[in-house]
Amino acid sequence: MNIFTKERLLASKPDCREYPSLDPDILAERLAALAEIGKTEEGGITRFVYTNEEEQAKRLFQSWMEQAGLTVREDHAGNLFGRLEGTDPALPVLLTGSHLDTVPNGGAFDGALGCVSSLMAVEAVIQGQGRITHPIEVVVFTDEEGSRFGSGLLGSRIVMGEVTKEDLFQMRDDYDTTAAEAMKRQGYSPNKLKHCYLPPESIKAFLEVHVEQGKQLEQYEKSVGIVNGIAGPSWIEVAFIGETDHAGNTPMTMRHDAAAAAAEWMTIVEKIPHEISSTAVATVGKMTLSPNGSNVIAGRADLIVDVRDIKEENRDEMLDRIEKAARQTAADRGLHVETNLQIRIPPVPIPEWIQHKMEASADMLNLPYLHLPSGAGHDAMILGKYVPSGLIFVPSVQGKSHSPEEFTELKDCLDGTALLHKTILSVGE
Repeated sequence: MNIFTKERLLASKPDCREYPSLDPDILAERLAALAEIGKTEEGGITRFVYTNEEEQAKRLFQSWMEQAGLTVREDHAGNLFGRLEGTDPALPVLLTGSHLDTVPNGGAFDGALGCVSSLMAVEAVIQGQGRITHPIEVVVFTDEEGSRFGSGLLGSRIVMGEVTKEDLFQMRDDYDTTAAEAMKRQGYSPNKLKHCYLPPESIKAFLEVHVEQGKQLEQYEKSVGIVNGIAGPSWIEVAFIGETDHAGNTPMTMRHDAAAAAAEWMTIVEKIPHEISSTAVATVGKMTLSPNGSNVIAGRADLIVDVRDIKEENRDEMLDRIEKAARQTAADRGLHVETNLQIRIPPVPIPEWIQHKMEASADMLNLPYLHLPSGAGHDAMILGKYVPSGLIFVPSVQGKSHSPEEFTELKDCLDGTALLHKTILSVGE
């Protein structure tokens, strides 16, 4: 299994482009240092929110921000900020950053690259221009992954005022510790969440670099991806209810097989996105058969389908057609069907003016790029509901992510950082 090592990362250093004020050795050194914190036996990384591992990673990152001359502060929820003052301090701030927490046994780039690239881009501003018109803040959001309490994007949701103190007392980990209790143990204050809120008018824009976690950039041999929208996920539960019978004694013509109905419906679900848009996706990722015996005809099949698109009307049309297909399949087979919409999160479009600035910056750097949607959330999805937000992707080797095999070449990490730097100069001028 190919896993992250500093030596593997540095292997592509000879292929790195030369950018003023961006040192690939520093980029590799920082990613490698973070990868040592929470390192697992399998070569992955486990850093859950409000643990010593996350705390250690944040303190290391804080030291880098302080060395860069940024003014560092941490809010009552554990979101970490490093500020470079603008020539006009009264103007709204340009935020850039990501997160340092991980999934269990996760990779070295998800979140960490976004934080390191943001800091290095701001360091390049300091070395090149000193400062720009708007203030810039590098932000490390806490608990993007949601691995401990099952509620992702927590830090960015707190900053945008979407989380209450009561919510924190409802979230519990596997050891029955509430998020509020965990915060207190790390020295934070769940009772002061209102002080973490950032009014949207105080933010000029939010920019984030992230690994693609897919294969398109690698397949099309593009250096960077300019995200044109963040798909809003919806989950719909579907239950086909038939009759449980003996597999050997029930003729094929007398069956009401819930598993067969589910299989037929799944093939229909797979075709629907192609008929809607090029950015639409639908995935049946979970299915449970009852009674789940090898010699028993399934009397019930419970499934969950994940439906996404960057345009809400397309996503909602898919939901409608998927539900109708379930009802038609059940009717054709003499079964009963139940459906329940679990979640419906609106997609977040990326403003065209931000995309245009990224395009112009990529052209200036002679970086081949691809417009593509983000199927995953990221903190940009939360900020993007309230303030203009942009998302830059860099290639993921074989699309691997959320595993020790997650990897991005150093040259691609550097290109993404360079594009972020140019975009910051353009957006914050």
